Amino acid sequence: MDNIDNNISEQVLKVKKRIETEELSIKELKNYFNNILQYPKITDIERELLVNAVEKQIRVKFPNNAKKILGGKSAKAQELLEEIYKDLTQEFDWSNNNVRNKVKVCGSMISGKEYICWYISYKNDNNYSAGFAYKQMTPEQDPYLEIDYRKVGKGFEDEKKINHFRVELKDDAIKLFKEHLSKIIL
Repeated sequence: MDNIDNNISEQVLKVKKRIETEELSIKELKNYFNNILQYPKITDIERELLVNAVEKQIRVKFPNNAKKILGGKSAKAQELLEEIYKDLTQEFDWSNNNVRNKVKVCGSMISGKEYICWYISYKNDNNYSAGFAYKQMTPEQDPYLEIDYRKVGKGFEDEKKINHFRVELKDDAIKLFKEHLSKIIL
């Protein structure tokens, strides 16, 4: 475990162990995933820890489903976001990010609500968050980039700002994301 995992509750560690050790069906793993996303009493880091555990089980135990749910269709999204993330780590200090520093799969893709969804995000101690996502709702629709900026927590749902860009306009999307990062990375 890395240092960030020292702040994980016992309840979350028990659920993680259950996900990792019990023989769960693909349907059960998807249900776990949806419940993890909706449970309000865990931190973002705990949520990511559990999502990663579900993702790993899907990939290991259900490789045919994993490719369909998580796999090959995402290569372009992952490559683009990895490149952007690498550049951003050169320009911004991500050491105080309250969520894990990496390209992550969206819950909406695992649960089947979106065809492709991968993202990077930063959240500071004041609960301000900025996200950069590559999304595609269905195979028939064009992918797009989504940049969001928001105050996270109860009562702040209306303060979320979301901008969409065609993938071809990634430089504009990156510029806006950098503006948001400049506001929240202290």
